[in-house]
Amino acid sequence: MTLERTTAPQGWSLSAAEVLEVASLSLSVRQTAVASDEAGIRADCLQQVRARSELSRDQPASSPSQIPEAIREEIRLVQNMVENWSDDGEGRTASRATFRNDRSSSPPSHAPDPKRPKVEVSKTESCKVPNASTSAKSAALRFFAVPELLSLVLRHFDYEKSELIILSRVSKLIRANVLPRLVETLNVPFTKAKDARIFLESNAGLASHVRYLRLLDDVGRHYWNRRPLPEVGNPVRCRNQVPPMQPNDMWQLLGNLLSLLHTSRFRQMPLIDLSVGVSNIGYLYEQLRRNPGFVERLVAIRLLDDFRPAKHLRRAPEAEDVDLSVVIHVQKYGNHLEDLLRLVCDAQDEAGSSTFQHFGIIGSASIFNDHDRLCFLPTLSQKVLVRLAERIRHLCIVLDKFSARDVSAYQALLNLHWPQLLTFDVRIHWNQDSWHDAFELSTHAFYQRHPTLIRMGTEIHERGVPICFNVTQPQLTACSLNIDDSDPSKTGLDFVLRHEKIERLSLAENQRHEDGRTLASHGPLRESLRFLRAGPYAVRHFLRKDTKLQHIQVMGDEECETDSESSDNGEDDDVDRNRCRWSMLPDSRAYYSITCVEYIFKNLTLPHIIVEMDRLLSPTQLPNLTELSIFAGTNSNEEPHDSDAVSVLCLVQLLDTLEGYDRLRAVWFGCDSSDELPSDDLLNLMVYDFPPRLEHLAWHVPFNARTHHYRVVYDPPMVAANPPLALAPDSPADGVGTTSSTTSEESELALPKLKEVQYHTARLEKLPGFFRPKADSRTGLWEDMDDQRNFSTLFDHMGDKPVLRYA
Repeated sequence: MTLERTTAPQGWSLSAAEVLEVASLSLSVRQTAVASDEAGIRADCLQQVRARSELSRDQPASSPSQIPEAIREEIRLVQNMVENWSDDGEGRTASRATFRNDRSSSPPSHAPDPKRPKVEVSKTESCKVPNASTSAKSAALRFFAVPELLSLVLRHFDYEKSELIILSRVSKLIRANVLPRLVETLNVPFTKAKDARIFLESNAGLASHVRYLRLLDDVGRHYWNRRPLPEVGNPVRCRNQVPPMQPNDMWQLLGNLLSLLHTSRFRQMPLIDLSVGVSNIGYLYEQLRRNPGFVERLVAIRLLDDFRPAKHLRRAPEAEDVDLSVVIHVQKYGNHLEDLLRLVCDAQDEAGSSTFQHFGIIGSASIFNDHDRLCFLPTLSQKVLVRLAERIRHLCIVLDKFSARDVSAYQALLNLHWPQLLTFDVRIHWNQDSWHDAFELSTHAFYQRHPTLIRMGTEIHERGVPICFNVTQPQLTACSLNIDDSDPSKTGLDFVLRHEKIERLSLAENQRHEDGRTLASHGPLRESLRFLRAGPYAVRHFLRKDTKLQHIQVMGDEECETDSESSDNGEDDDVDRNRCRWSMLPDSRAYYSITCVEYIFKNLTLPHIIVEMDRLLSPTQLPNLTELSIFAGTNSNEEPHDSDAVSVLCLVQLLDTLEGYDRLRAVWFGCDSSDELPSDDLLNLMVYDFPPRLEHLAWHVPFNARTHHYRVVYDPPMVAANPPLALAPDSPADGVGTTSSTTSEESELALPKLKEVQYHTARLEKLPGFFRPKADSRTGLWEDMDDQRNFSTLFDHMGDKPVLRYA
């Protein structure tokens, strides 16, 4: 037999020495492996040697002159495998970096290999019952051969661990059971529809396991994210201006993906949560109308304002012509929206489906290029609105400001009866003039006609009759109040007095000092309240009254009050005089109920927050803090965008301030000027100190509207060979005293303490973009990625203890 360089049909080759290395490694692995897949082991060894040879291509290796007789046959098999290497074999890549994209539940940024080894998920080895011939297998193999036990183990992988399995290195049995769990919740941006289809088609039957699907218009979301921001004068610096690359045939590719999911043999169409820019509704409708079965299980439609002046605003010298172009744009997308809603209602009526339950409109800025847009809300026909109102349980309208045209469209929505409505959110950022009263009256009348709401979120500037005046919602558990513009008639307090089940309360920013004190004085509210979103002064009033808050969102930009913060009994509180004015803590007591704190600063830089951290929070006062979130804006439009090195430095300093939080498991940091963090290898050269129990770290980059998630990987502990002198048995640190000698019995008793001296090392590992489930399994509704009230936390803190959301 001749040992020489062997070339594969694809053009790559192995030298004689590398062929010998593959053969030796394959034999060695098979001697210790419990599995009997010789070809699979041989292919994996081949890939490992190929990877190493590519890294050291400039270091040629010589082949030995003598070949051991024992591996001649294995060399022949390796050469045969190389010479007949097919694209199926190419799918056995051992590269962790390459597969990291493929294993994510979201499609990767580049198309995965469409010809990976076929995995028939409907027929697995887990169906086989162990018999006499398999009794000689190891206990581990027999354990995984029981479907119920294997499913029980894999359930623990659903949150993040499944994403970390390198599927090319595990058996077909594990792959066949892991892949369906990975795609149960599938997030597909419009521009990645082709990648998602290839990923699903490359594994037979995999498409039938998609249960919750989010279709996201990433191009429309990009333009919504880059809208002019009211608190930033130069949006170009703070938001990315380069949109995602959109394929020319994107809509056809999206239709192909839906066809694959709709024609699955084993299961019904997945529950679909749809988020689409208003400019693209017409293109989407053209794909859906060809097969209405696509929307039989649609659960949500979320409309994003993707207004682009260069495309939608007509350049004309006359203001009337410019306004007309805006009106035409709204009428056009309104017609397409009506067609889409009619299609959804018809398809679900015919199929007997009642899944459609969420309808939301998120507006963008009202002023572009110094031109005030005339309107945004579409006017829909009464017939379509009635059919919509019969189904919807969650209605959300978020706008920058209203115009006279928007009021009529808003009134048409709210004048209907919504029999199944449970939650209603309306947020208007600007205070208008002549038509504001009409808007308030419509909202007030709407609340009076719908007494079954469990959440009402109204954040508008009240000028006339307060929205909550003479309104009662017996089932209400969550609400938002903005009472700073109303008369000091305690209308907000009257509203709270009528509701004794409120668990979540949001107060608008810059509430008056008296408002927080008045609300905190109500005993039933303090008993039921678990979540509070407010400025630091209002939070202090509730904590001073011993409210057992668990989750607090602090709007840190609240202006300093001139009034004293004396307690109700007229005595001074036990206040730390070194506390900064943004601190939510009213005194030096420990607050054991608080497990999550979120600080939101729009006009404070991250370095400033780092300096003030010791005065903002205290580990001794928050002994059970499990999750911390901090968002910082910027107070200067001239500041440049941070480099990745500056971002890492801020991260290091932030983690350093959290050293004393022993129960902290997750942190989230975001800053308007922050940049992407570097690769894991470079990142871990600088970041190596973590709070002792930290598990998750999230770094939010508003510039790209993207959040990067990391897990903290703890290496196995190492016992110290020579324990520090301070931990010797006669050291005062151990409480033994300062004696110079001990008896042998004392030494034996102290020995276990020496063995417990261990050193732990940890590192950050970047997770795929969508590393965790984000859909409610009961409703199919996905987490709203653009709602700052929810997206920055991984845990649900409303129960007896924090639990991972959607886990």
